[in-house]
Amino acid sequence: MKFEFIPRLATILLLLLSADLTIADTQPIQKSTTKPKISIVIDDLGDNSIIARQMLALPGKMTAAILPHTPHAKIISEFASTNGHDVIMHIPMEAQTRPDLLGPGALFSTMDKATFLKTFAKSIESIPSVIGFNNHMGSLLTKDSEKMQWLMTEAKSRSLLFLDSKTTGLSVAESVAEQQGVPTIGRDIFLDNKEGSSSIEEQFIRSQMIAAREGHVVIICHPYPETLAFLKKNIVDIQQGFELVGLGSLFDSDDKVMPISQPSLAK
Repeated sequence: MKFEFIPRLATILLLLLSADLTIADTQPIQKSTTKPKISIVIDDLGDNSIIARQMLALPGKMTAAILPHTPHAKIISEFASTNGHDVIMHIPMEAQTRPDLLGPGALFSTMDKATFLKTFAKSIESIPSVIGFNNHMGSLLTKDSEKMQWLMTEAKSRSLLFLDSKTTGLSVAESVAEQQGVPTIGRDIFLDNKEGSSSIEEQFIRSQMIAAREGHVVIICHPYPETLAFLKKNIVDIQQGFELVGLGSLFDSDDKVMPISQPSLAK
């Protein structure tokens, strides 16, 4: 399915759906000069430079989330930066299961503070041009308040932002980051966690509704062939009704998530 965008009609429909308005309550909607923002974060980059560069060559700004110590981390980071995208580190964190999937540079709950921070430092230094980081896996570690305190204190000292991938509903990472003064935001949608193009399309429709309601949405996707095919087919049409931005663009000069002007109801 190809998305066909008629910006004014699409905005009206999305606002009606997301605001739960009745027909009797609605008024003519004024045209907004600000498009809702969509921030697409591509996770798990670093092992395959071909598909990474194909995704990052598409029109519209995105964010490359690169695994540390991977063979193509530097090449992908340089390519992303050259093409105007943001670069963050996709840091492996201990999960409830499958430690074999973490890869090098992983942070574990059994580490002492010195080892924990040294591991993080080496990982961040393995990727050029990073402005922040998000968690790869981490369903166990992001529940650990002490470890998140260590991590966010270090992130603050390095002026890094943090995206909570929210791999568990019990994550305290975002709240600890806020307490430590680290610019932070949470993931709204996993675009391609389920197989099949129809699932990707359904998740993207959900993303549009969130963006229309909140002013912005953060989508995490992966370098899968079906995800690349979806973006290639739809990315130009998407930008008729929405603005694609890097993750850093969602924060203002005070490192707060930027309030986005919404189309208002005429009085």
